[in-house]
Amino acid sequence: MTTASSTIDFLADVHDRDFEQIVLCRDPEVGLESVIAVHDTTLGPSLGGVRMRQYQSSVAALADAMNLAQAMTYKAALAGVSLGGGKSVINADPRVANRDEVLVAHAKYIASLGGRYIPGVDMGTSVRDLELIGRHVEVVSSQRGDPSYFTARGVVRSIEVALDACGRSVDGSRVAIQGLGNVGLHVARMLTDAGADVFGADIDEARVHRAVNEIGVIAMDLDDILLADVDVVAPCAGGGVVDEQVVAGLRASVLVGAANNMLSHNALAQDLRERGIVHVPDFVANAGGLLAVDAEVRDDDSELEARVDAIADTARDILHRSESGGQDSVSVALTMAQELVAVNRKYRPYFRS
Repeated sequence: MTTASSTIDFLADVHDRDFEQIVLCRDPEVGLESVIAVHDTTLGPSLGGVRMRQYQSSVAALADAMNLAQAMTYKAALAGVSLGGGKSVINADPRVANRDEVLVAHAKYIASLGGRYIPGVDMGTSVRDLELIGRHVEVVSSQRGDPSYFTARGVVRSIEVALDACGRSVDGSRVAIQGLGNVGLHVARMLTDAGADVFGADIDEARVHRAVNEIGVIAMDLDDILLADVDVVAPCAGGGVVDEQVVAGLRASVLVGAANNMLSHNALAQDLRERGIVHVPDFVANAGGLLAVDAEVRDDDSELEARVDAIADTARDILHRSESGGQDSVSVALTMAQELVAVNRKYRPYFRS
C-alpha cells in the first residue's frame, strides 16, 4: 500500500531532480505494469531504451527508470547529441507468455507522448521487439541493429585513457569483466585483440563458455570478479554493483565499464578518488550506443566511429579536470553536463510545444 509520506517523497524527488514527466502505465487485461520517465528535453526529444525485467516492486521499477533517464540526459549532453534523457521499464519477466501483447500495450502508452520519448533496445528487449513497438510508435530507434558494438567501443576507448593516466597501456594489462552479454563480449574481444589478458564472469554460464571458447577469456567466479587482482575492473551488466564494500576491496587501479549507474550512489566516486582509483563515469564511457542510435535517428552514420572514438577526448578532459581541481570524476562530469543543459534551458522545444 502506498502511504501519504511515500507519495510526498516521490513528488519531492521528481521536483528536486527536475523531471519533466513520469508516466505510470497499466493494462490489467494483458498484465502490463510499466513506467516511462522523461527527465529533460532541453536538447531534444528524450531517448532511452525499453528495459524489461522483473523488479522486486513497482517502487524499484520506478526508481530504475528515473535513475536511468536522468543519466541519459547527462550522457547525451556530454556526447554532443541533440537528444534528451528518457527511459522506460516494463515490470515483467522477459519470458512472459504474452510478451508481444505486453510490448504492444506499452508501445501505445509511448505513442501517447507524441514523440517526446524515443524508445530503443535495452536489457531484456531486442531489435525484433523494437520493430514490434515501431508498428505503434512513429519514431523508434534500434531497428537497424543492436548498438552494443559501439557501446563497447566507447568503453574500450575510455579504458585506454584511464590506463594511460596510470602510465599503462591495454597491451599486457589484466582486465576483469563482469557481464558477458552483447556489450561485455564485444569489450572482451576488443581488449583481447589489443593484447590484454581478459577475465570474465556472468550469471549465464553459456555466455561464459562462449567467451572462453571464442575469445580466450579466462573464466572467474561471479562472486570474485569485481575484487580480482587485475589492472582494470569493467562492470558490464546491471547497475548498483559497486557499493561501499566493493570500493573498499577493489584491487584494480582502474574502474571503467558499460553498466549504467554502476555506483550504488555517487558519493562513492570520492572514495574511489581517495583510494587513487581512476574512474571514468559510466554515462561517459558507455555513450557509444547513444551515438549509434543518434546516427540512426538522423539517418547519417558517416562519422559514427570517429564520434565514438572521441569519447576518449571527453574522458581525458574529465580526468584532467578531476586531477587539477581536486574533485572526483563523477562530480566533474555532472557539472559539465548540467552546464551544457542549463545554457540551452530556455529553448526546451519538446517541453513547451
